[in-house]
Amino acid sequence: MTPEQLRAIKEALEAVGYHAEKTNDVPETAKVGVDSTSEGIKRVLTATDQIEFRRRLRSLSENELWSVLGEQAVKRDQGIPVDAFLRAGGSTMNAAMAANPILTKALDSTGVSALIRQDLEPVLYELYIRVFPAFERWAKEPANGLVHAYDRQTTFGDAQFMPELGTVTDDTSAFERATTPISILATRRGVSFKAAYAVPAGGMGFNPEQLEMKAGLRAMAHKLQLTIFRGNATASGGLTSNEDGAYDVNAFDGLRRTLNTGRAKNVNPEAATPENMRAAINDAMVEALQQAGDPRIIFCDPTVKNQFDTQQDANVMYLGQNLVNVGVGVTANTVNTPNGAIPLFVVPGDAIDQYTYSGNTVSDMYLIDESIESLPYLGSDGPQVLEIPPGVSGQLTRLFIIFGMWGHATKAVQFSNKIRVRRP
Repeated sequence: MTPEQLRAIKEALEAVGYHAEKTNDVPETAKVGVDSTSEGIKRVLTATDQIEFRRRLRSLSENELWSVLGEQAVKRDQGIPVDAFLRAGGSTMNAAMAANPILTKALDSTGVSALIRQDLEPVLYELYIRVFPAFERWAKEPANGLVHAYDRQTTFGDAQFMPELGTVTDDTSAFERATTPISILATRRGVSFKAAYAVPAGGMGFNPEQLEMKAGLRAMAHKLQLTIFRGNATASGGLTSNEDGAYDVNAFDGLRRTLNTGRAKNVNPEAATPENMRAAINDAMVEALQQAGDPRIIFCDPTVKNQFDTQQDANVMYLGQNLVNVGVGVTANTVNTPNGAIPLFVVPGDAIDQYTYSGNTVSDMYLIDESIESLPYLGSDGPQVLEIPPGVSGQLTRLFIIFGMWGHATKAVQFSNKIRVRRP
């Protein structure tokens, strides 16, 4: 590791230490809402603390972030007891966690306290968006219950010209009531004492605990990303192979179902006479613009992006040009549309995936107005860490539960659109 990298890690650890110490402070009454005589309750980091924390970590590479996480994770007395965290988070969060046996099982033994490791959350958040860069593009908002209720706009109303002394005409937007469940996504990761002893004893230069946390974070990112794009918690007959998507009562609805409207477009670039994908994008964009939408990004899978590039290569010098930054360490090409140059954000893996529509295998392209998309959350807007004291389960292990509680709200369906693309 170079001196510059070591210096960056040292500075990041100093930032971690500063903020972690704040979680050990006895709070002011107004900050946690408990009696001022309470002792031993640690202060919950504010949103401002978290933002500053993340800002300090943003410039580090992924390897440097894992080094920071490894150094900080082994420290003791850095977390806050779960009961204090729940009191700070409110009764709705308490109910949500109590309903999840994964999170409560570790608390069955008396005399020990599982800890919420807030000092690790900003580091995990940065690592999380390196795996799932689209996550940062979604707005986050505190949920208003176990099921987040919101108003979904269907029309924005009208306005009228009027004479100088006329009476203003009343008008309103039209809304429908919509809800999204706040789903709990969690994975328990850790290592046995035997593995922890054996690795350094054998002279091996890796951290098994860190490897498990890395795998757990990637699993969390994969599942949440997949659910945002093709989740289905409504249609019980849904399958991976149809437009509803695989049914999971504990998840939430994703864009595949939400944008399945009569305005969605279809294109077959694989036909004997190929249909033009850029024309289909323009048509889908016009549909959204006519409803006063403002899509500023297009999400697609690698296969669809390859189809688009192949079709356009004969017409323009497309590849390597018109690059824009769309996430941490992620750049994308742009495509000209009636709404200007819009980036094509490639979502890796099977998050978007394929399904059968009218007897054909298709994948979706999503033209998204991000101003009407949000991820309501409970607890924290990013992944959280619960540290389980060694020996609680009766096993010689050291465990962490990585978890998050999110829903998905689309507040004006007509502002976005999708295209079903016939696959090769």
